[in-house]
Amino acid sequence: MSKSSATHLIIHSFALAHALVCYFLHDSSFGDTFLLTCLTIAMVVVLIRLYDGPVEVIVGLLLLASFAGFFLGTKGARLIQTYFPDLKIILSYVVTTTFVTEFLGWSIFFVVRRKKK
Repeated sequence: MSKSSATHLIIHSFALAHALVCYFLHDSSFGDTFLLTCLTIAMVVVLIRLYDGPVEVIVGLLLLASFAGFFLGTKGARLIQTYFPDLKIILSYVVTTTFVTEFLGWSIFFVVRRKKK
């Protein structure tokens, strides 16, 4: 499998996993925050290792992706809910977490795909 195909598979699979975790656990007593953070961390590590990124890059991007994912996910869902008030609240969170995961995945890809010369 080429790196390009693997990248697509990784990002889209993690976006689907995020959506499912959000849908099934968001309103539970356990919540979805912990598992969504773990999935985000796993996606970042897998993408960086696929492109042989150094450990320093992993640490920096993990922190950035975790905070960005949480902030964009919570604020994005509220924003969607204001523009589409008839949409079920859980669906606004599912849509947001899917888009944020895709955004973070492709952002990580664009950072790590280039090698220093």
